[in-house]
Amino acid sequence: MDVLNCKTCGKLFVRQSSDLCVDCIRKDHTDFEKVREFLRERRKVRTSPVDIEMTIGVKKENVYRYIKEGRLLISEISQMEIMCESCGKPSRDGTICAECRDTLRRDLAQAMLDSSAPSKPRTYRT
Repeated sequence: MDVLNCKTCGKLFVRQSSDLCVDCIRKDHTDFEKVREFLRERRKVRTSPVDIEMTIGVKKENVYRYIKEGRLLISEISQMEIMCESCGKPSRDGTICAECRDTLRRDLAQAMLDSSAPSKPRTYRT
């Protein structure tokens, strides 16, 4: 049984599945629903996490977290764009743009091929 301080409010609680207390989990769920509804209503209007924070009061850090966690798929919901974490270009596909994602996939596939290639046995001299 882990006893932790909540990452958001600092309240002491018994950890079950999250680093947040029950009250903060509820608030986070409510904030997520607000963001999702806001984006649905503004489907055709370009918006940003800063606009969301100013309009409905949900912190932009939470909006970014929802996107990173895969809970918020911006390309299907809205005209919102965020910056790619790799190259800095605007992205509607998530935290990494399609071009950088393709590059990462190619690099990963190549690394997997390189690691699975038979290597020469090492010879040790004694």
